[in-house]
Amino acid sequence: MMDSTDLSVIKLDARMRGRKITADYVADALREAIQSGSLPDGAVLKQAAIAERLGVSRVPVREAMRHLMAEGLIQSRAHHVAIVRSLSLSRIAEVYDYRALVEGHMTERAVAKLTEADVNRLGAKNEEMKSAASHSTWLRLNNEFHAIILEAAGDETGLELVEQLRLRSERYVRMWSGGKGVQNREDVNAEHAEVISLIAAGKAKKARQAIEKHIRHTGERVVASGTDFGRANGAPAAETT
Repeated sequence: MMDSTDLSVIKLDARMRGRKITADYVADALREAIQSGSLPDGAVLKQAAIAERLGVSRVPVREAMRHLMAEGLIQSRAHHVAIVRSLSLSRIAEVYDYRALVEGHMTERAVAKLTEADVNRLGAKNEEMKSAASHSTWLRLNNEFHAIILEAAGDETGLELVEQLRLRSERYVRMWSGGKGVQNREDVNAEHAEVISLIAAGKAKKARQAIEKHIRHTGERVVASGTDFGRANGAPAAETT
């Protein structure tokens, strides 16, 4: 574990300060730094130092850190200190496995509710992904693709679970790929196209199977990338749970 952390990596978005309560603004800044890999696994987060960096009191920092603990991104230590939580490769595989199960269940429920317009939106989103200039843009479009399906399921608990699982794993996609992504874009587009076709045909169970297969493929790529990253750096990636 690091003894100190360079908090200058936390990027401030002044536009958000007037639109959100301070705790949300702080949580967003910390979350983005963790998700991007700027704050790596094991980075020490001291409330006083974060408050000074962001120009706020310790109260919203404390509240923001509670949010991130609930999301599984950080874990508490003594004396107002937390660290960025790390996941072992086996835990990351579990995260994707559970995400596949939850998204599969929600997709099966969503098929009957998705309209022709929704199917067209899915197709358009998949086409946009083909020409995305950066991985961050591609990742946003991918999340939006999945969101169209998941929101149609009308399952708030499921949405919360998927978001928690996504937040726990997505940062490794960014860190281990140097921001380029671990996914094969052609494979992802083909898997998305299969899901769209099954939804359009009203085949709920097969759509469920297709989305589960798609998410598990992504998990396999992430774990393989983490293994390669660890070897290249002379140590296992994400050693702790």
